[in-house]
Amino acid sequence: MSRRQLTGAQLAADVGLSATSVSRIVMGHAKPKQVTFTRLMKRLCAAPDDEQMLLRAFTGMISPASEEPLADDPRNTIEERERVERWLEARTQAITFKDAVARELDKAGIAYRRDHCEGIASADFLIERGKSRLAVECKFNVSRDFDKTVGIARLLRELLRCDRVIVVVPFVGAFADAAVSGPESILVCTPSDAARAIAEVAV
Repeated sequence: MSRRQLTGAQLAADVGLSATSVSRIVMGHAKPKQVTFTRLMKRLCAAPDDEQMLLRAFTGMISPASEEPLADDPRNTIEERERVERWLEARTQAITFKDAVARELDKAGIAYRRDHCEGIASADFLIERGKSRLAVECKFNVSRDFDKTVGIARLLRELLRCDRVIVVVPFVGAFADAAVSGPESILVCTPSDAARAIAEVAV
């Protein structure tokens, strides 16, 4: 901060947090969310070297890691396969969950467009009932970056001109609290509850 001639209060105002929150992050007592870290980098970093310094500060590394894997080490092949398998498993779970949501909508007799795109915006399902337009986003892995999902839902409401955006999850927990805060409340519910909420919208 001193290199950029910023006080803690100025930095806090620039990134949209309280001075206390910024102080806890700068002192290493709290880990910033990804969106906060991005804002900090934009405000504090004037060059790639600054970005590397900030990354090292938050990861606790003295210098950037230099990795040169051995080409003939069989562990590299095994670990890469395991990493790809985990990614494929997560993608398969997400698709299977979206199929389950589609079945609930079909059972309720709700017409929809799947994987709907308009410009840069895309929604898992778009539903038009009378004058109402709803977007449905499916989120199977609720433990991974749910704040971003809520942000996407709020942006979809604007970009797709929707009356409502519903985020469908396998179960509802404390993670859903982020959806009800802010100027626009986002409905977070299970597939069957989503179908019921959509069915109640006037045709």
